[in-house]
Amino acid sequence: MVSLNEYGFSASLSEFAEIVDDEFEIPHLNAQVGTSNKHNFKRVTETGKTDFAENDDDLKKGLTKKGLDEVKEHNDKSIDLQNIRKQLASSVHISFSAKLGTSIEDINPWNTVVFNKAITNNGNCYNTATGIFTAPIAGTYYFSSTILTKRKSTLEMSLRVNEKDAMLIYACATTLIYNSATNNIIVKLNKDDKVKMIKYGPWGERPFYIHHSWSTFTGFLL
Repeated sequence: MVSLNEYGFSASLSEFAEIVDDEFEIPHLNAQVGTSNKHNFKRVTETGKTDFAENDDDLKKGLTKKGLDEVKEHNDKSIDLQNIRKQLASSVHISFSAKLGTSIEDINPWNTVVFNKAITNNGNCYNTATGIFTAPIAGTYYFSSTILTKRKSTLEMSLRVNEKDAMLIYACATTLIYNSATNNIIVKLNKDDKVKMIKYGPWGERPFYIHHSWSTFTGFLL
């Protein structure tokens, strides 16, 4: 079993996850284990039906043991891979928090809000140039966003997972100098899933203003 220290952590967490996947062929092994289990069970039972009457002991001690040993070997490999994943996640706590460096005076509908000032970015999974978080491993994640707008502005925001709306925020300051809104969500993600905040459609009252520093985007692996 390859030690995590063999590669070190000079690469990003996403790159290291790819190394683990390539080394152990994770995407293929899970399918291989399932197929092997079915194949071995079918082979053992079908052979057992043929030879059972002739030699019950050979079936139990020979074919059955061989088939079960092969299944156990594949299952052990699968468990090893799961342990590597857990070590990978625990070695670097995946988390980020980012804010706007400058205010957005009037964001266009459906555009991504690029929170371009990272406060923390453990694992380097949030991209300050695109505003997109990419899950390095599968798991359960928490996300939160706060949007501050100003007088005569009303806007709806959406947290999107793979281009599907998962959470909405409604910030309204029609009669106030400034007003903010916050929402949060817990979601299950697969490896390489994308999460971002966007201006949700044309709804609201323009200008769709988002104030700097007080507007934030945060997420972490639970």
